[in-house]
Amino acid sequence: MKKLLILIAVTALTISYCGKKPRMILPANQQFAKAMELYEDGKYVKAQVEFENLIYTYPGNTVIDTAQYYLGMCYYEDEDYGLAVGEFHRLLTVYPSSEFADDAQYYVAMSHYEMSPKYSLDQTNTFQAIEEFNNLIANFPTSDFRDDSRAKVKELEDKLAHKSFKAGELYVKLHDYKSAMVYFTFVRDNYPSTDWAIRSFYYSGEAQFQLEQYDEARDTFEKFLQGFYEHELAEKARDRLREIHEIDETVNSKEG
Repeated sequence: MKKLLILIAVTALTISYCGKKPRMILPANQQFAKAMELYEDGKYVKAQVEFENLIYTYPGNTVIDTAQYYLGMCYYEDEDYGLAVGEFHRLLTVYPSSEFADDAQYYVAMSHYEMSPKYSLDQTNTFQAIEEFNNLIANFPTSDFRDDSRAKVKELEDKLAHKSFKAGELYVKLHDYKSAMVYFTFVRDNYPSTDWAIRSFYYSGEAQFQLEQYDEARDTFEKFLQGFYEHELAEKARDRLREIHEIDETVNSKEG
């Protein structure tokens, strides 16, 4: 009985196997054309399979670096950014002289950019995106992506500055002005071109004022007004300077 069951099972598997058509191996150029057609039609999952077949079947072919790039783009267009990063990095590692190298570097950065969350969340991908955009700027001086990479770095740094500023602002609300100063100073030192740095400039003076460091606060507010006299916080800085002047007068009258 057991022999009969085994024979039936083997026969069924044989029929099943024989019923499947063997995959046709196309020449490299035709396989590439097939994969590209699927890619251009937006059929990214099917295109992934065809690009992978090409890469594994013809590993030394001159079209493989192009196929590797478009394999990464399939994942990118399908919003599977983690896998896209891996495929683009593979191109940069195996084919560093490829004409698609700067494209791959850009889309490594863009993949992290797309995964970068709002400022209040963990910013690991934001830091990684900045690093990758800076890699493109440094390593591909003639790339068409350089200007956009610079703009993206500025945008991402603004997000990081926002996060640190909000941390300082929270400490102000908690009346922990020394901790607030740490964050405001960090923003000013590391992201000086952002509006958050300007705001941190003002709030550094505010923290000094609350700590009764009036001389330091006066100096901060005066310098703030010299540089940003039309900023929306300028009037508050003037008010604080008037308060400091009144405090000085009160102290002087008591000493007199």
